[in-house]
Amino acid sequence: MQVRNRGTIGGSLAEADPTGDWAPVLLALDSEVSCVGAQGERTISLPEFVLDAYTTVLRPTELIREVIVHQPPPHSGGAYMAFKRCPSVYATASVAVQLRLRDSDDCEDCRIVVGSVGLTAIRAQEAEAQLNGQAVRQETIERAADAAAAATDPQSDLRGSADYKRVLLRSLVNRAVGIAVRRARGEHVEVSHEYTGRV
Repeated sequence: MQVRNRGTIGGSLAEADPTGDWAPVLLALDSEVSCVGAQGERTISLPEFVLDAYTTVLRPTELIREVIVHQPPPHSGGAYMAFKRCPSVYATASVAVQLRLRDSDDCEDCRIVVGSVGLTAIRAQEAEAQLNGQAVRQETIERAADAAAAATDPQSDLRGSADYKRVLLRSLVNRAVGIAVRRARGEHVEVSHEYTGRV
């Protein structure tokens, strides 16, 4: 309850928890972090901000002042999906997708970022390459999902084995890309996280 009422996007990014929700979403978008401290102000692109699990470029005297998210271009759509035991816990696996269509079928640009399956959120560039410049079909989405799973380095833990997390991630990527495409076409698509049981 305290985190829901008091937690912030900046706080989540500063913590740099590998299973956090905000880093994958903001990495899939064009985002920057504005920091202020004893040595003045600076703006850091989000890919350069998180160095490792629980480690960022923030100096001891710095705070995050602002998170800047640039407006996606027209014909863009995105989706974020996470698989969780219940809403208040961290994800077993997650994926953020942001893409732009050249027309109703061809993918002009795509970003796919996976979370909870490595020491940081991972931009799955090989997965993106399966979609960029291609007509979006089920077979290209499945190739992207396979490439995203291959880019991960999950650890077996109480949430599941490494193999289970890769299989789970393939499913999440498949669904998230499909939703992002529909949204880029102008459809209103409701989506929620996946949960293992009732809340």
